[in-house]
Amino acid sequence: MKSFLKTGLLATSIIALMAPVAIAADIDVPPQPAPAPYVQPDDNYVSGWYVRGDAGFSWLDVSGLDDDGTAIAGGGVGYQINQYFRTDLRADHAFEQDAGPFDVNATTILWNAYVDVPLSMGFTPYVGIGAGYGFVDYSGAAAPSDDEGFAWTATGGVAFQMTQNITLDAGYSYREIDVAGPNYADHSVTGGMRWSF
Repeated sequence: MKSFLKTGLLATSIIALMAPVAIAADIDVPPQPAPAPYVQPDDNYVSGWYVRGDAGFSWLDVSGLDDDGTAIAGGGVGYQINQYFRTDLRADHAFEQDAGPFDVNATTILWNAYVDVPLSMGFTPYVGIGAGYGFVDYSGAAAPSDDEGFAWTATGGVAFQMTQNITLDAGYSYREIDVAGPNYADHSVTGGMRWSF
């Protein structure tokens, strides 16, 4: 019986001596950080670059010439700098139209800058200006010689973002090409799409 009691006291003493050491060891170990949550890669990443295409109707604004109007189409590539500013390089061609004494068509290549005003529900009104170079082609018996020169434009419209990559665009623009005689000038109303990638 004494031997059993001695053994029990010895075991109890060892446990009592080891407990503070174990507790101290637990206290000294710094807590381990939780593993970082898994983040699904974004398959719809958009870099800011976009391509665009537009088509619509254009009519002349040149004194002495008819303004029956014609189709216009264009396209370009641009970059969305942030939600308020973007820029693009685009080419636009107004197809041949009857201007009265002769037929005329015009092409411009313009570098444009825009100010966007994002609103709710995906709508973004904008205004912009652009400058570049233009070409005016004439045909008909009374036509002057083809000409070319400095060109500029002022534009405005509204865009609607359908998805992260696709934006619809409806706009108006006035453009002018510096040529001999009265400058070529026209107004255009277009609809189009921008695809961001």
